[in-house]
Order: sequence, then structure tokens, then C-alpha cells
Amino acid sequence: MSEERTVVAPPRRVRPKQHGVNGGDEIAVDALDAPTQFAIASEKRRHEHHTLQTGSVIKNRFRLEHEIGRGGMGVVYSARDLVQEEVGEKSSLIAVKLLSDDFKQHPDALRMLQQECKKAQSLAHPNIGTVYDFDRDENNVYMTMELLSGCSLQAYLKEHQHRGISFEKATLILSDIVSGLDYAHRHNIIHSDLKPANIFLTEQGAKILDFGIARAVMNSDSSQINLGDQPPNDGIDVEQDEELPLTPSYASLEMFQGAPPDVRDDIYGLACIAYELLAGRHPFGKLPAKEVFDKQLKPKPIVGLKERQWTALLGGLAIERKDRTGSAIEFLDLLLPKRKEPWRWASYIFASVAVVSAALFLLTPDKFIEPSLFDSPPPAAELTATQQQSVDDILEVAEVHMMVGRLVSPPGGNALDEYKKVLKLNAYNRGAIAGLKVLLNNLEQQVKIAIADSNFDRASELIKIGLEVHNDHKGLLRLKQQTDAVQR
Repeated sequence: MSEERTVVAPPRRVRPKQHGVNGGDEIAVDALDAPTQFAIASEKRRHEHHTLQTGSVIKNRFRLEHEIGRGGMGVVYSARDLVQEEVGEKSSLIAVKLLSDDFKQHPDALRMLQQECKKAQSLAHPNIGTVYDFDRDENNVYMTMELLSGCSLQAYLKEHQHRGISFEKATLILSDIVSGLDYAHRHNIIHSDLKPANIFLTEQGAKILDFGIARAVMNSDSSQINLGDQPPNDGIDVEQDEELPLTPSYASLEMFQGAPPDVRDDIYGLACIAYELLAGRHPFGKLPAKEVFDKQLKPKPIVGLKERQWTALLGGLAIERKDRTGSAIEFLDLLLPKRKEPWRWASYIFASVAVVSAALFLLTPDKFIEPSLFDSPPPAAELTATQQQSVDDILEVAEVHMMVGRLVSPPGGNALDEYKKVLKLNAYNRGAIAGLKVLLNNLEQQVKIAIADSNFDRASELIKIGLEVHNDHKGLLRLKQQTDAVQR
């Protein structure tokens, strides 16, 4: 184990008097509105981070490997968990976020941040970045988190600036964000700083990061934050600060007004992200909601969107909370095309097969339907109006999963699971059986892609999943013979 190194934080700087543009009296920082205080403080903190050397050990446990990110609230390192390494764990790499000097000397913010981290620890969802712990080691206050491989949505959007991406690709990303966001909201946790920099794209899908951190800062006593002296013309673009509390471009009007947190605060940020994915630009040119409200600005329509989809975007982008879409699921449901018959889904699935196959998490389902039911199923039982509505709702969810390529993954959020629910409620349901036929045919296409890439292990897993649903599927049986011959 590497020798522990003590890192001494630099002394706090004395703030000089700040003068107005005409050389008047000192400006009272307390008189500034809260977002302005935090923006100034965040820019300042970027220049007060001390740099730890590679190999430094925190809490006699976490050895810092490389700096991988830096923002207004701290520095993020990849680190090795030496305890996990000692017990033989192969995956001992984690992320460590060292908080800035202001947090170390700001007990109120630290306490609130610790509370938010505890809430975040309770969120166990594939589309939410895992928070392990919040702790202190002498002068170093830090968080340990899941180490992710991929890129931020912010970086991805820069690559597609001014042109956007296809509706199908955008829907793949948005469905992940909505899935994680809806899970958090159902656990009464609001993000309060949903923005591209807080969404990370991995091979397993999009993950939301930093739940509640901005709110912890906003709710603390901002007058204690050290603003220090401000370097002139430092070139900092506030919108590019990856961890600026209350990012103006994605914060709702009510957050600027200091209103209590609400699910619809996150919906505003979600709608801004959706617009940016589709159009390649922010809906209001990165202007804060307060200025949008004062100027009564409207976003420019996106070419190619249907009226229903455009209306859905406007519902999420409504400046006043009372007019905004009420939930993440509702926003996505309104944005997606209207329900289609199963035989019309194939065009959506084939468009996204190449994207989804790289991120497929294999889930082996139980066998739940006999082969004969695919050819000549008996009549389905009559349902009450309430039962029929439940079945229709589940089928619609399944169709959304089909549209975005979630055939058999992730667990609990895929088309196969939804069709299983329908068949438990209504055996021999024609809609579910027709949907399964389309699902199996598209699973066959994914197997062919895996074989073409010489990825026979993946091909075999996919075949196994399909044959456990329908063990007499001719296409999958032929492909099984092919893969078995290669793997002998």
C-alpha cells in the first residue's frame, strides 16, 4: 500500500473591496440574488482547487490514479479501492470527488450535502450513477462513486451542435433519462440540476449523476461561501462549468424564485435536453428562464417534428410551473409517436438495432408461452373495461420499449417483461402474442449482427433468450445450428 500523503489546503484569500463600474462604494455580496452569488462563487472555486499527486491515498484506502474532471464544486479522480484490491476484487476502480475548499469551511453546506448523498445512496437504478459514500479525511472532504466509462451528454451534444440527432437516437437517450428520473421522483427525490453535464452516456445506457447536490448548496447559508478575489478575463464560460449549482440555462423559473423543489423543475431541464438533442441547440439560446419569461420568448419549431411531438416539447418547456408537464413519464409518452400496430414497429426496431446491440444487457426470461400459441391461439377471455384498460396501458408501454430497441433489457424495463405481464392478466391476448412475434424476429436480426461481428457468445445468449420464449422459432433454430457448428 502506498504511503499516505498529507495535503495541505492553501490559505483562504482575503477578499478585496469590490467597486461598481463608476468606482463607487463596495458592492454588498449579500445584496445580490442567490444564483448570482453561486455563479460568482463557483467560478472562483475553480481556481482554488489544489492538485493532488497521482498515488496520494485518502483515508488509508483510496489511491488516486488520474484526474478525470474538474468543476465548480470539486475535482474528480479515478481511484483504486485498496481494501477491495486486498480481498481479491477484480473491479477495484471507483471515482472520488474531492470537494472544494469552500465546502470544507462551510459546515452548513457540508451537512446538507451529506443528507443529499444519503438520499442518492438509496437510489438503485441502472440509469442513475451509484453513490457509495460521503466522508472526510482530515482536510479532504470527498464522495466515492461508481466509475463510468463513456462521455457526458454535454460532450456528445457538442459533437452534434447545430444539427441534432435522429428522433430514434434521441428517444433512446431520453428513455434512459426518463427511466432514472421517474424512479427518483417515485422515491420523492428531485434532481434540481438536470443538465447535459450531469448525464453520462455509457455502453449500458445513459446515467444521471449528482442528484440533489445543487439543492444542498442552494439551501445552505450562501453568505458563508468564500467569494475571494476574481481574476480578470479568466475566460470561464459559466455554462460550461460542469458542476455549477443552479445552471441558469436548465433551471426552472421557480428555482430562481426560491420556490420549494418540485418534480416539474426537473421536467424543464429534461425538455431543454430533449430539444437540444433534436435541434442541436438550446431552445432559448442558453438564456435563463427568468429572462425568457421577462421577454416572453418562444422556442423555434424543429423541422420534422409532428404537431403532437412539438406540443409535447412545449409542455415541458412551459416557463411557469402551473403550465408544465407533470411527470417525466407523461412527457416521454406525449413525445413518442402514437401507438402503432405490432406489424408497423419493424422500421423503428431496425433503425435502432445497431445502436442497441452494442449496449445489450442480457436477461434470460422464464419460458412462459407454448409454441402452438404463436400459430393458433385459442380465444382470449373477455375482460372488464377496467381490465382492458390495464392491458392496453401495458401494451402501450411495451410498444415504447420496442420503439427504442429495449427488447429484452434492461431488467424490469423491456418489451418482453411487459408482454409477460399482459399474458398473466389475459392469457392468449392477441396484442401480446403479435408483439412477441415481432420481438422474436428482431431478436433474430440481432443474432445475425452478432454472428457477422464474430461475436458468437452474444449470438448464443440471444438465441437462448429467444428459444426460451418460443422453442420452435425456425429462424433462431437455424442460427443455433450455425453457432453450435462454429463453437464446437
